[in-house]
Amino acid sequence: MNVLDIKVLRDLWSMRLQVLSIALLVAAGVAVFVMSASNYRALVGAMDTHYRDERFADIFVGMMRAPLAVSDRLRETEGIGIVEPRVAKAVRVIRGDSVLPISGRIIALPAAGQPLLNRLHLVQGRWLDPLHPEEVIINSAYAEARNVRVGDTIDVVLNGRLQAFRVVGSAMSPEFVFATRAAVPLPDDRNFVVLWAAHDALASAFDMKGAFNDVSMTLAPNASTPHVLEEVDRLLKPYGGTGAYDRSDQPSHRFLEDELAEQETLSVVMPSVFFGIAAFLLNVVTGRMVEAQRGQIASLKALGFTNRAIALHYVKLVTAIALLGSAIGLALGRWFAIAVVGSYRAFFRFPLLEAQLEPWLLVVAVLVSLMAANLAAASAVYRIATLAPAEGIRPETPPALHRFGWLQKIGNRRIPLQYIIAARTILGRPVRTLLTTVGIAFAIPLVLFGLYWFDAIDYMIDVSFGRIERGDAFLTFTEPVSADALHELQAIPGILKAELQRIVPVRLRAGHRTYRTSATGLDSASELKVLRDRALRPIAVPSDGIMLSRTIARQLDIRLGDNVTIEVLEGPRSVREVAVRRISDDILGTSVTMERAALNRLMREGPVANVAALRIDPDQSGPIWSRIRSMPRIEGSSVKALWLALFSETIGGMVLIGALILAGFGMLIAIAVVYNSARVALQERAWELASLRIVGLTRREVSGVIFAELAVELVVAVPAGLLVGSYLIEVIASARASESFQVPAVIDPGSYALAALLVIGAGVASFITIRRRIDTLDLVAVLKTRD
Repeated sequence: MNVLDIKVLRDLWSMRLQVLSIALLVAAGVAVFVMSASNYRALVGAMDTHYRDERFADIFVGMMRAPLAVSDRLRETEGIGIVEPRVAKAVRVIRGDSVLPISGRIIALPAAGQPLLNRLHLVQGRWLDPLHPEEVIINSAYAEARNVRVGDTIDVVLNGRLQAFRVVGSAMSPEFVFATRAAVPLPDDRNFVVLWAAHDALASAFDMKGAFNDVSMTLAPNASTPHVLEEVDRLLKPYGGTGAYDRSDQPSHRFLEDELAEQETLSVVMPSVFFGIAAFLLNVVTGRMVEAQRGQIASLKALGFTNRAIALHYVKLVTAIALLGSAIGLALGRWFAIAVVGSYRAFFRFPLLEAQLEPWLLVVAVLVSLMAANLAAASAVYRIATLAPAEGIRPETPPALHRFGWLQKIGNRRIPLQYIIAARTILGRPVRTLLTTVGIAFAIPLVLFGLYWFDAIDYMIDVSFGRIERGDAFLTFTEPVSADALHELQAIPGILKAELQRIVPVRLRAGHRTYRTSATGLDSASELKVLRDRALRPIAVPSDGIMLSRTIARQLDIRLGDNVTIEVLEGPRSVREVAVRRISDDILGTSVTMERAALNRLMREGPVANVAALRIDPDQSGPIWSRIRSMPRIEGSSVKALWLALFSETIGGMVLIGALILAGFGMLIAIAVVYNSARVALQERAWELASLRIVGLTRREVSGVIFAELAVELVVAVPAGLLVGSYLIEVIASARASESFQVPAVIDPGSYALAALLVIGAGVASFITIRRRIDTLDLVAVLKTRD
């Protein structure tokens, strides 16, 4: 070990607090990179394995009723591989411990056991026995949420008749990785169940013997998806086909793809932001740290050490710090990845979903951190390494005091010497001051970004569940009903208001672009659902034309006044060209809205509806739901209070973990930057401060030099950091936006204030630490170091 290597170890120990704080900057970037990339890899790996092992289909379509012979025609269609016809229906489940009707979907399984496509992954229990038609397998998420065990009985309303089934197992399916129902955009495992029963039992119950109403298919190699979809639609249209669609429009897969696209973006954007800020801060901090050792460097040169040897010495020092930060970051990243993947399990039901900490990922994280750290310090190392020995031994010349004579008085009041010295440093070295100020400013966005998520969640809840969906509960009917159903609901004591809605599946087409979604028909005077624009102003339902979510308008590249073709995927499959009259800003999901009467005309039907929104008296909710449960035409229900609880448990829980991680990193970085700035300032000014003590200034007055510099930097950095943070949040929120969720870039004034106070608090704590060091300065030792 040579002399310079010993110096590396000595410097690391003597500057251990500074080294640790700089290492935390590196650790933040490494941890975020490992966490984001690991989460993405975990979801992709779990999806690919589940889809492959359980043979997830490529094409899906439902219909009213088609004879089995039609499935043979589908098999003969060019581009189609495997065809799996089946019976699938929406049902209700009745439980004695729940006054709310539980929505469900029951799917027929062939007598041979596993289907060809969309196979089940059995979690517990056994397969159905063909000799016992009363047996059923349920999805494992519902079984866990409701504590349903093998052997329990489950009561299901099949085609208006109550039938008891015996649970023999629980399973997962690639069709229901993200298991949700139409009225609720989140997985509600307690109030939505998927059941798999024997084909013969369902065929008898729904009059489907020799027929099917749902079919899944795979694509043949090199098949054209649009051509296959068109042919399938043509074949099934006479049988009430509701429009074929591929995986991209399958509800579970669409949400999963949205999350994957978001994670892929964030795995690049977020680490880039963290590494970029960390690299800049490292440049500022290490630059000043190296600058403070110019005397030592000059002495080493005078003793014969080459520029290359000295530069390599600082490369080793920075590399050691980066390796320490990488080790901390890898440990934190692994822990954070496990925590976030754990929160994903409430959303995505895979047989195996574990954090994927692959070796190449860890190697890339370390290499990126080493490269960022050394590039950050390169300019300072080069500048000092090429300094002439005689110039390096002489301390850097401070700006002359006489240049700042105008600062000595404000009016008739004389400015204390310590503040003039501080002003001389700030104004005399503007580049250094600017870099330090920008470094502190960049710590604020990281704190603010963590706090922002709490504001975004509160805003999403307020807008989605308070201002747009203003009803307390929502009912879905088994088939379209007339206005008589509204009067029947209004007659129930405790229902304060009821409104009917018509919701149908549609396909929008603009040029070559298409989008599959649902259209909602609202009455013009609707009060229980009020769509809004960006300023949260209510948007009236257009009397002609349609209103679209901004997300759909962007996907179809259409603007206000443009025409769009709407194809109804139910009933007569009407097609009509309509004008876009309004654009709404939805947060959860997307929407297409028309006047109910206009949608009824498009459907060639009377004034009917299939959904009812209710406002109820909370004191009478028990009797209300008991009455509603007895209505045979009610297929399902949802309650806003349960939505809020579900939102808090799922989205809120996942976001909370991420917000705490980001806020914690932001605080660590803020402390690291502010402390290092103050600590290096003391290291640079020790001789000068000791001289001031010798000439008679008190400890408090001497500390005022550092305090004044730090205060000015904070006063400038805090508002600048808040502006940068606001901009970065808009950028990241835009990158995170998906069809399923549009997280708004909304920041509460209290978050701005808290972020500023936290950074100012870090500054105050750093100053207190520095003040203690100033108070204990060994004046003789400090002054001798210059000799």
